[in-house]
Amino acid sequence: MLKLGSGTWRWRGAGGAPALSNGLWALLFGVSVLTALNSAGLILLLLQHAQLSERLAQTDVRLRELLGEPVAPLPAGVTSDPEQLIAHSQYSRDKRSQDDGPPAGTQRGEQQEMMMMMTYSMVPVRILVELCNSTKGICLTGPPGLPGHNGTDGLPGLKGDPGVQGRRGKRGEKGDLGDKGDVGVPGLPGEKGDVGVPGLPGEIGDVGVPGPPGVKGEVGVPGPPGVKGDLGVPGPPGEKGHVGVPGPPGPPGTDGPLGIPGPPGPSAPPRVARSKNQGVVLANPNDDTLAERMAKTDTILTKTENIIKALLGPTNVTKMESTFGTWMQDTAMENDPRIWVVEHFSGRTVKEYKNMESFQNGSANSIDVKKFFQGCGHAVHNGSFYYHIAGTFKVAKFNLQTQQLHTLAIEKALYHNLIYFLHNSKTYFKLAVDEHGLWLIFASSVDENIIVAQLEETTFSITTYINASYPRTKAGNAFIARGVLYITDAKDAKITYAFDLFKREPLSVSVEFRAPTGILTMVSYSPKNQTLYVWDNGYVQTYDVVFLSDD
Repeated sequence: MLKLGSGTWRWRGAGGAPALSNGLWALLFGVSVLTALNSAGLILLLLQHAQLSERLAQTDVRLRELLGEPVAPLPAGVTSDPEQLIAHSQYSRDKRSQDDGPPAGTQRGEQQEMMMMMTYSMVPVRILVELCNSTKGICLTGPPGLPGHNGTDGLPGLKGDPGVQGRRGKRGEKGDLGDKGDVGVPGLPGEKGDVGVPGLPGEIGDVGVPGPPGVKGEVGVPGPPGVKGDLGVPGPPGEKGHVGVPGPPGPPGTDGPLGIPGPPGPSAPPRVARSKNQGVVLANPNDDTLAERMAKTDTILTKTENIIKALLGPTNVTKMESTFGTWMQDTAMENDPRIWVVEHFSGRTVKEYKNMESFQNGSANSIDVKKFFQGCGHAVHNGSFYYHIAGTFKVAKFNLQTQQLHTLAIEKALYHNLIYFLHNSKTYFKLAVDEHGLWLIFASSVDENIIVAQLEETTFSITTYINASYPRTKAGNAFIARGVLYITDAKDAKITYAFDLFKREPLSVSVEFRAPTGILTMVSYSPKNQTLYVWDNGYVQTYDVVFLSDD
């Protein structure tokens, strides 16, 4: 054994050879331990084998005793050694085979109950089973039997509780775009849908660029001479005006009687001018100051039997869902009980009811009038429906039987940009019927005065224009009865203005109408029964008209 410089000792073998390292020593020790364990296990197996052989020999002898067979004593020299016992048992079996055995049938039955064991001894299976059950020894199993039949499936068990949800995997990458498919076969065209609800009036747009001047039209046929008017009411004295420049001589006119000269007054109002192309009378707007001046001078306007004295009512007919609307009966046909109804202030459908009962029950037939209407100023006269074509300066005549449509253009009339003639009912043109025929009421685009035009029914044309000398901004609604135009105030509470369309002069009138609440969208006069038809805040009503002549 040597000591190194670092203080480590190392063994050396005999003759100075180097000793084994620590790793080799550990390996040799492990191999020795495994060898010893293997040897001990082999010895144990041999002992168990000897014990098993001895027990088998004893079992063979025991079986012979149980079967009543004579057990030959062990010959001399045969000990209890297992190998000797096995040899002796084999000798005894060979000897018995030489003796007369039992009958063949009995021997065959016993052979079916015997099995061959490792000792080559025939042992009854029944006895072997009893032996195995009564002892704790090692029992030998017989050869495998035939496979059994399949049993029936049991009932499925109850569903277990759901497991804990696993973590969500990462989102995969976006795939490439697929190829574009072929163009499909076009489908059949769909059915035509119902007419939509008209939209609200649009906002006023910017003023467009003026177009080029139009071509001058041909000179019209001169009209018949006008009816001689009554003498005007003398005005109050006024200051003397300056002498004006004499104008050119006017055209020769019809000689008439001289009027009563009045006292000198203020400068004269502008002359009344008549349009050459339309014959529309344009004059200064009439307002409350005219009535005040007339009251101061104790002047009473002409009273006739055609002036309305009072309105009796209202009588409720039914309640409608729409706030805006118009209901009408034919103003010319005496025995026609039908009722026509237009709901809302814009659309193109008119409902026809057979009679008042059908109207109250809601059973109607819808009629498409081909054009969209605007406002609540419609009328039904002599089998035709008259209305304003929305967005245009035209009125229409629609024959309810033949479905024919005729239109008439009205020049210099307000018809768009929300500048309504009757603001409460959103109406630009008002159709009216009285004892003298068909009329059209609208506002002039020149000075926004109210204009009345008399219509010729057969040719659907205008025969004359009349300026009512009243501003549209003060009008709530309007109707015509017995040749007189009646206009309500801005709240439709009373009739405040009347104008005789034949004498071309205003009339003094003040008739209470209704409470100034809600929206009065329609009022029309029927000459058949001297009744006002009213659509007041969704209620369909009637008023009886009382004239001065009724006294």
